[in-house]
Amino acid sequence: MCVVALKSMTYAIKAKKVFDRYLIYTEIIKLEPHMTKKGCNYGVKFECININAVEDALKNNSVKYTEIINL
Repeated sequence: MCVVALKSMTYAIKAKKVFDRYLIYTEIIKLEPHMTKKGCNYGVKFECININAVEDALKNNSVKYTEIINL
């Protein structure tokens, strides 16, 4: 599984709504500060096979994220 790291719950909800429109199954999760380089609080978990679709969806919908990490 992979996670898009986001700064707030607001961004996580926005990202999840975008992924729902693209039919990408995701789940919002709470991140531990050590899991990301910038200590993000929330993430949206998805199957890594969808990484290109996830990046495109975020870019096309102007959703700001800090990084994508492998769990």
